[in-house]
Amino acid sequence: MEKSFSERVAEAKAEVPAISPQAARERKEQDPNILFIDPRNAADISASTGIIPDALNLPLGRLNESADADLPGELASRSRPIVTACQAGPMGALAAHALKKRGFTNVCFMDGGTQGWLNAGYPTRK
Repeated sequence: MEKSFSERVAEAKAEVPAISPQAARERKEQDPNILFIDPRNAADISASTGIIPDALNLPLGRLNESADADLPGELASRSRPIVTACQAGPMGALAAHALKKRGFTNVCFMDGGTQGWLNAGYPTRK
């Protein structure tokens, strides 16, 4: 039997670290190599919270289904620091887990997603 969305999110959260929006912002300011990934569809981003400035929009479906050769160049290094963030957190956790399963070694998800980012007073773009 296939796992439910909630079960997959719980599994992801158990295997991938979460960071707060404040910690994510600090990492973004301290490390110019850090990559933020938003795993939502572009329409969902523009219809809701927007995206963190300079984040890469890489939908979860593409992340799960793409061959390594089809991934964007920003993901060439498996050790590049990556923070995933969706609107509220669950899809970000799934994206971070998918990256971890693909061999990425420095990945986490932002607890609270872009809504938490906005609530902390940080900007997004639509």
